[in-house]
This record gives sequence, C-alpha cells and structure tokens, in this order.
Amino acid sequence: MRRTCVIGAGPSGLAASKVFASRNVPFDCFEAGSGIGGLWRYGNDNGMSGVYASLHANISKESMSFSSLAMPETCPVFPHHSMVLAYLEDYAASFGLHRHIVCGTEVTSVRPLDGGGWEVVCRRRADAAEETRRYSEVVVANGHHWDPRLPAPAVPGAEEFEGTAIHSHDYRTPEPYAGLRVLVIGMGNSACEIAAEVSRTAARTFLSARDAAHLFPKMLLGRPADHLVWSPLSDVPRFLKDPALRLLLRLTRGVPAHYGLPEPVHGPLARHPSTSDELLVQLARGAVTPKPGVSCFGRDTAAFTDGSREPVDAVVYATGYKISFPFLEPSLFAAPDGRTELYLRTVAPRIPGLYFMGLAQPSGAAFPLLEPQAEWIAELIEGAVALPSPADMTRAIAREWRRHRRTYVSTYRHGIEVDFRSYRRALRRERRAGRRRAHGAVPALPTVTGAAPAADAV
Repeated sequence: MRRTCVIGAGPSGLAASKVFASRNVPFDCFEAGSGIGGLWRYGNDNGMSGVYASLHANISKESMSFSSLAMPETCPVFPHHSMVLAYLEDYAASFGLHRHIVCGTEVTSVRPLDGGGWEVVCRRRADAAEETRRYSEVVVANGHHWDPRLPAPAVPGAEEFEGTAIHSHDYRTPEPYAGLRVLVIGMGNSACEIAAEVSRTAARTFLSARDAAHLFPKMLLGRPADHLVWSPLSDVPRFLKDPALRLLLRLTRGVPAHYGLPEPVHGPLARHPSTSDELLVQLARGAVTPKPGVSCFGRDTAAFTDGSREPVDAVVYATGYKISFPFLEPSLFAAPDGRTELYLRTVAPRIPGLYFMGLAQPSGAAFPLLEPQAEWIAELIEGAVALPSPADMTRAIAREWRRHRRTYVSTYRHGIEVDFRSYRRALRRERRAGRRRAHGAVPALPTVTGAAPAADAV
C-alpha cells in the first residue's frame, strides 16, 4: 500500500497534510517540535524558530491567507506572530490534521531503497527511541529559515571581538542591548526591524550593509504594499514595472540620501523586498547610523569598508539562513550556494518519489502558493498527472536558472526567489500538461511567460 511521509508541520507541511487528507492520500506527518507552526511558534522547542517577541508579519493578512481559509477579520492588517500561529492552529483543526501529525518526533534519515520507495528513520525526542518505516514517497517540508548562515569566510578579527555576537535567529528582545553600542549586519527584513527596535534603548546603533537595498513601506497609497502583487501593476511588463516602482518609492519615501543611505544599484524587483517603516524614522532621528560593509573587527571595535571605525559592544548578524536537509545525504540532494536543482521548485528530476514544499521564496506571501504545489504533488502520487522526462526537466531547470540570473542579484539569499504570479501560473500550466501526458499526449514544457518574462519558475 502506498503511503507518504511529510517532514515538518510548519505552513508547508500543514498545506501538504490538508491536501493529502482531503484527497484521501495516505500519509504521516512528523514534526520535531511539540506543536505545529514551525517558525511561527515562538520559542519552538525544536530549536528552529527565529521569531522574536515583537515580530509582526510583513505581509498583509489578505495576501498571507491560504486559499482555503481566510485569516479572521479581527486580525490586524499585519498580524503579530502569535496571531499567525493561532491561524495555523485553526487551519489544522478546521481540516482535521492533528490526527495525521506526530509531534515530538524528528526525522533523522531518509534513504532511497533499491527496490523503490524510501526508508525513513524517526526519533522520538522524549526518549530518543528510534523507529524505521517505509514509505512510497517523501515530501520535504522542513522550511528554509531555521539554519543560521554566518559570513563565510568569517570577518577578519571576528574571533578577537570580546563583545557579544549572535545571529538574528537567537534575537528575542531589545532589553539585553540597553545602553550598549550595537552593530546589526544585514539589510533584509530582520536586520531593518531589529536595528530599529534596538535603537530605542541602545547607546548607539549601527546598521551595516554591503549593498544598498530599496526599503518598501508596509502601506502604500493607503493600502498594504504587498497588494501590488495582486493589482493591475503586477501584469505590467518588467521593463515598465521596475521604473514605475522606483518612481513610486521616490514619491512616497524620498531620496535615500535623506536618510544617510546610498542609492541602490539594482532595481526594486531584483532583490527580495525589505519592508520597514520604523527604520527610516530611526535613521532620520539619528538613532540608527548606516554603515557600509564590515572590513574587520578589533577587541571592541568594528572597521568598515569606507575606512571608518566605531566602538562596538554587541553584534547581531542578520545574514540569512542556509537551505539544509540534515536527514538527506548531501550526495543525494543538497542546495549549494542556495540553489536547488528542482523542477518547478518541487521535483528532483532523477530521484523518483522525493518532493519538496516551500522552497520557492516569492516577493509576496508564500502561503497561497503552498496548496497548489501540494495539489500537484498529490496528483503525481495518485498518477493523475505525469512528469516530463528527467532529461527534459533538467533542461527546463537550466533554462529557468539562466532567466533567474538575469532577473535577480546573484546572492545566496536569492537562489530560490520567484515571481509570485508567474510561479503560480507555471504550476497551473504544468498540472494541465501533466494530465495530458498521463493520457498519452506529450505537450511542451510549461515556461514562465507574460507579465514577468524573466521570472523564475524552477
């Protein structure tokens, strides 16, 4: 009898579980923590949540909701992390998912069997007891915001620095930084929000970034800024959309130099958006001092690439996360340099029965993409759709990766970046094409076209 293993009960694992349960696809879902929610569970005892106490979603509730269950109207536009967790709990309860989820159980090994199928080794965290099971398919849904990534190689002198140094994954509240001189490294959402929060009580706060980034407001023209993903602007060709967004940001936020920030080299769509309203206020107040990249550390100082040096007591590395699969042998599958060799971010072309959920980082919300991705996986498991040949999928991955390099900056963080609407359309086309393949027709491979012709659909 076929049975599928789902690894993780965060948003991706819950979406997979909901779809599989609704389609009567037999499965088990294993979660290392004692509760569901993944990174949205503050202080998750699986050690994988980097949520800090004051964190609110930077995506609006309308954009963030699963297609099958809207967030409550009582939620604010940008809900607190506790409200997102409550929503995920409600999602699991609404679709009867808890009976399929085994919490407190870590998957330690996933190995393909010679005759087909998979050997999955699970360990109960309560007593370290191990159990080996066999599954016909495995769905990897362990997330990609849990394994902290520090600069490699390390910044010269980092081992000599005598102050505190943590990754943003371990940041929880600003109180430990009161009265200190704090350096936050990075320019993503976490870096911007942590720097702004710490600056309220720190003696001085520095925000160091190697490259300038566009800072999007959470609200734009009276609406959540992420609604642009759904607006008519989203269908405008990229060569028009990019300058339009530049102009809109200039009109609403002003010139970066007014805040002491350099002018970004790349367009607004070339990077994952950083959204922060408070940071610009703190920059304007002088509570946060922008700095270029760090060149080296001393015992109690940091030197920067512009030749300046500042006294520093504490460092927060908001430098992103690795994409890691500790239960898979790297020789079987890995994501070097943040790049995943997956067809439509889901299928490893030459590893039958292994699927990945949530490894597409959209410029908007990820939740609405998860159920369509899970529906496709369910159809593959049921045999309702068929994949292209491994060779065709490999060629499609290479084509889309070339498009990706023309669209986004070449950094680890952007290795799985996608355009929301283009990726969703590509999934729809592939599901239609897969049904035709399953019935004997051989349609062309779906590619990402239309409003964002250079967007990634790998």
